[in-house]
Amino acid sequence: MESETSFDPSAIRRSMRLYLLVGLVLFCGTLATVAVATIPALDFGRHGFDTADLVLGLLIATFKASLVALVFMHLNHERKLIYFFAVLASVHCVGLVAFTLLAEADTIRDPNFFHGTRGNDPGGISISRGPFPQTNTTKGPGTFGP
Repeated sequence: MESETSFDPSAIRRSMRLYLLVGLVLFCGTLATVAVATIPALDFGRHGFDTADLVLGLLIATFKASLVALVFMHLNHERKLIYFFAVLASVHCVGLVAFTLLAEADTIRDPNFFHGTRGNDPGGISISRGPFPQTNTTKGPGTFGP
């Protein structure tokens, strides 16, 4: 009587060959990352670590992560819906990073922000008086503060 699960030796050998090949490619990718980071002849852009080196390192890391996800996590056998959600998550991740960098780069330089600057306040925000300066000494509708 044959068991319910039968193993095909040739399929196992093919899988082992694929896993070893992917492992070798991942090892070579790690060596490439280290080489780009340490060997001066492979230094792109200006001398030292700069944007070009960062982009190249992230491209190598993305390639390696894709290999791991496709082969070792068996995503290469999944349905197209999985790829849709993976691309959607990637787009959201890139968007969040882009909006965060945009927000960090946008400094408030409008002289009318918080009703302008007062004296020596560099950004118009007074720690002692709060962000809303008193422009009117009488209390009335629309005034802030005590």
